[in-house]
Amino acid sequence: MKSKLLFKMYKRGMSLLTAFVIAYLIFGIACSKEKWQPVIQNDESLAKLLTEMSKQYNQPAMAAALVYGDSIIAQATVGKIVYGKEQFAQDNSRFHIGSTTKSMTAVLVAMFVKEGKLTYDMTLKQALPDMQMLDAYREVTIADLLNNKAGIIVFQLTTLEDPVIVKKLIEEIPSAYPDPTEQRREVTKLALSLEPIAEPGTKVIYSNVGWPIIGYIVELAAGQSYEDLVQKRIFEPIGMKAARIGGWPASESEPEQPRGHYFGRDATSMPKPQDLDDEYVLSAWMNPSGGVHCSIHDFALYAREHLCGLQGKGKLLGQQEYETIHSIQVTTNLRDMYPHMKHDREVSFGYGWGIAKKEQGYLSAAAGSGGTFFAQIFIYPALNFAFVGFTNCGDGGKALNDLYKKVTGLE
Repeated sequence: MKSKLLFKMYKRGMSLLTAFVIAYLIFGIACSKEKWQPVIQNDESLAKLLTEMSKQYNQPAMAAALVYGDSIIAQATVGKIVYGKEQFAQDNSRFHIGSTTKSMTAVLVAMFVKEGKLTYDMTLKQALPDMQMLDAYREVTIADLLNNKAGIIVFQLTTLEDPVIVKKLIEEIPSAYPDPTEQRREVTKLALSLEPIAEPGTKVIYSNVGWPIIGYIVELAAGQSYEDLVQKRIFEPIGMKAARIGGWPASESEPEQPRGHYFGRDATSMPKPQDLDDEYVLSAWMNPSGGVHCSIHDFALYAREHLCGLQGKGKLLGQQEYETIHSIQVTTNLRDMYPHMKHDREVSFGYGWGIAKKEQGYLSAAAGSGGTFFAQIFIYPALNFAFVGFTNCGDGGKALNDLYKKVTGLE
């Protein structure tokens, strides 16, 4: 039953990482740094706009925040935790941020590179000396994994992938190994025992399995679980007090949190809320790929950390480390990166971020969706600005893109 439901989810296009493509829909927008300021600069105006956008795009709830300089100048959360019900989402409500979590995994790697425990050119045979693997993977580097160039199985659209392997990832490994670190160890063993889907180091193919392997390598270097590391090394230092990792925001023990919603196939379809005991849940081994849920204030604090960090004022890393993360590392065509898509567009990526070169400088973008939420984050150092937003429905990308345009005036 669980396997069939997950197949249905992914068949509807709800992989964690295909959402990254949406971020590029607005990269062509031009603007001038001279005298530029966000159109929206207070909570009330943002809340009004969010209410309009949620009605226009049929979103149960939406939240957004704007960072200008080192200040969060506006933040708001509007809408219902369950479509058609009475309970409103609150400022401390948590939304799932999907693949934007990968940027946090990249931050952890940068921390351990800075501390000398890892290097970007460290190979898998060095990072995992006791693990058996095919020879093809032995010279794969951490940078290759961060760049999605390791030839690792993708776990993107499962209906197009080997059902035997998918069942191991969705059912067998999580059932046999309740501990998230042990799950990642077993997923790593499995992935490195399979023939590469492309020659390692040659082709960028987005992999939801490669990032948990990075997470496992970080765990070995730190002697702590990935979940504890995110909490202690990222959430706590920058004040992300509501943030959690693993599962959905709403549960039997926290029914007041926003539910995720499945989206309809056409404009007349109503969003369908997940049950509190919904069988569709992302396995714990996937947390480094997309396991975080947080409040809009938390998300804004995270965006501010990157914006300030690129100016040498970050709390987690130095300017050089942030510049490495936000520099172009690979350029590829979307149709190569996502084999089930037909987009013919060249895009560039840093470590966990899409990077676009603008007249004023570089814009970093990330988006994520586990299928029932949607999140987006933009860092624009040249304008000293960052934007974060999310919805509790899987089709929130268009709403957030439009929202970004309206709050920035970047037409």
